[in-house]
Amino acid sequence: MNGLLNDPQFLGLRLAGFLVIMTVLAVPSLPLISAISQSIAKSQKKSFYDKFGKQLTRMCLVFGGTTLAILALGVVRYLTVDPIMLQGPYQLPLFITIGVIILASIVLTVYFNAWKAMRKQKSAHITLGLVSSALLFCAVICIGMFANVLQSIEHFLPSAGTPLEILTALITAASSKAFITYIGLGLITGFALCGTFGQMYLISRREKDDFGRDYYKFAIPYAAKWAIGGTVLQLAASFAMLAATHLSVVTELITTSMFNDLLQNPIVMAWAFALLLPVFACILWTFIVLSATPMRRKVSIYCAGIVMVIADISLLFAAYIGIMMTMVQPIIVS
Repeated sequence: MNGLLNDPQFLGLRLAGFLVIMTVLAVPSLPLISAISQSIAKSQKKSFYDKFGKQLTRMCLVFGGTTLAILALGVVRYLTVDPIMLQGPYQLPLFITIGVIILASIVLTVYFNAWKAMRKQKSAHITLGLVSSALLFCAVICIGMFANVLQSIEHFLPSAGTPLEILTALITAASSKAFITYIGLGLITGFALCGTFGQMYLISRREKDDFGRDYYKFAIPYAAKWAIGGTVLQLAASFAMLAATHLSVVTELITTSMFNDLLQNPIVMAWAFALLLPVFACILWTFIVLSATPMRRKVSIYCAGIVMVIADISLLFAAYIGIMMTMVQPIIVS
């Protein structure tokens, strides 16, 4: 294992995988924030919220489409290695997952393309955005459930079962405390990343979507507020996860180990990054919110984005190790 951890190619693949996972987890919350922004625009009669919602929906299509293409390549690669997958019990959950993803993509595309056509039917358009968000959440959960049975040795699908038996086994595997806890933490992490990615996306689209200086003076701090709110929620979930998994171990290590030893302990460092870096990011975002010229704080925006990516990779890693150690019960063979 130590050799693999020192292999740049191994680490590169794992980091790329974490980035894809984080993007997948963030995508469902983007149309939700867009719909909420539209609701604010409708109630307060301020068009900037509506423009922000449209930009965030475009971002969802770009990020979601890119991630979907990467996942599709991964599935094709997996099937070339193990083509029996299309003939066994995994065929049904695979097709269900693909179907939900396609349906969610269609509804999201309609939601974006109907922005002008439905400008006088705001309530219906907002509902369409909420439906697309709900379908994307379902798609992410389906992906998680499918990945769960692929890598699990505890739960497996019956090789010769009926569709009902296969679905029952799939749901049973996803009903474990470990799966629910991890997927819940992941979705919270994804929500926190929406405002983070949103700020960087707004900067990248500044020249192409020129809505004026006043709009970007509003949009950047508004996205930063979403980032702060999501990150505070993530920190609360992180502390709860630490308390449920590694708290006693980390406390003992801190009180009994030398500082240099702590720096070499992956669990301690992962939790340190997961809990401290988001606080630093929130401080940077606070300055952005209070700034009279937020577009000039590009360094802070990108720095906060990098910091949050590192923090979330650390959190997902630490939480996964903690869940596997403390929540997954060993199989008892009678």
